[in-house]
Amino acid sequence: MIELLRVPSLLTVQDEGRKGYRKLGVPVSGFMDDFSARIANYLVGNPGNAPLLEFLLAGPALRFKSSSVFAVVGEVDVKLNGVPIEPWRSYWAKRGDVLEVGALKRGLYGYIAFAGGIKCKPLLNSCSTYTKANLGRPLKAGDRLNLGYAILSGRDGKYVPMELRPDYSGEEITVGVILGPDLEHFTEEGVRTFLSEAYTVTPESDRMGYRLDGKEIEHSEKGAGIVTGPLVPGSVQVPANGKPIVMMKDAQTTGGYAKIGVVIGAHLSRLAQLRPGSRVRFSEVSVNKAREEFLKGERTLKAIKLFLEGKMRAYRIRAGKEERIAFAG
Repeated sequence: MIELLRVPSLLTVQDEGRKGYRKLGVPVSGFMDDFSARIANYLVGNPGNAPLLEFLLAGPALRFKSSSVFAVVGEVDVKLNGVPIEPWRSYWAKRGDVLEVGALKRGLYGYIAFAGGIKCKPLLNSCSTYTKANLGRPLKAGDRLNLGYAILSGRDGKYVPMELRPDYSGEEITVGVILGPDLEHFTEEGVRTFLSEAYTVTPESDRMGYRLDGKEIEHSEKGAGIVTGPLVPGSVQVPANGKPIVMMKDAQTTGGYAKIGVVIGAHLSRLAQLRPGSRVRFSEVSVNKAREEFLKGERTLKAIKLFLEGKMRAYRIRAGKEERIAFAG
């Protein structure tokens, strides 16, 4: 069990989300940054979809009421009993120990995983918090959370090399997008604008959607409205003001604004980590390219998991001035 002592910002329990319920109007929810969250779970020996803590900008302080192995993921200062420790590494904590997680230096979301995961009563087969429908609630100081049973021996001391950690630096990123399905609602110039301009993430963004500001995307004579159609995380709606909105994990399941494209799944985690004021560009990719990017990410996560389990070794390879990580079984 853990007890929350300080909760300075949005803190929720999340897992991989509610799959299979969108037809009933229930959003997927789940990890905003699926890549980082799964690594956090792998660090403590959990399956990638185990429930953990997701925090926005600043992490909590908590006390362990029983021994556990934990890991904090994100570019953030972390202390255990007042002593600095490293993120992206698993540690053993005993009863009475206090963990303090500071503010993220880069990125928007961080994660804290515990061996065995967080115990909860699943709602529609998920522990993910979706506040708009009261499926769970934001956590607050004084809350106590039970941890799942896990054999702790050998789960601490695992680490993720710097080269394998997601890069949250930079004020501008480019994400792949598959155009459509409502292109007839946009002029050719509107589509060119969408694919050539940089758009800024606004403070009105949240887990439901990222509102962007920038050059207006021109609609055709059909206008911005459509017969209400399905939405998925990554869908890019363009309302009448011409400013795009990217649907995120808590997005509604249907919408009445024309969709100019869909951000590919492999790039959603990186997009989720953009802070207000950061910029994003959209680059058209094919369905085959989107699939390749997805499989590439899955292969990387599998290699990281096997590395943390001691079933694969990592080597640094230098090619000129560049250095990368390679794996061998």
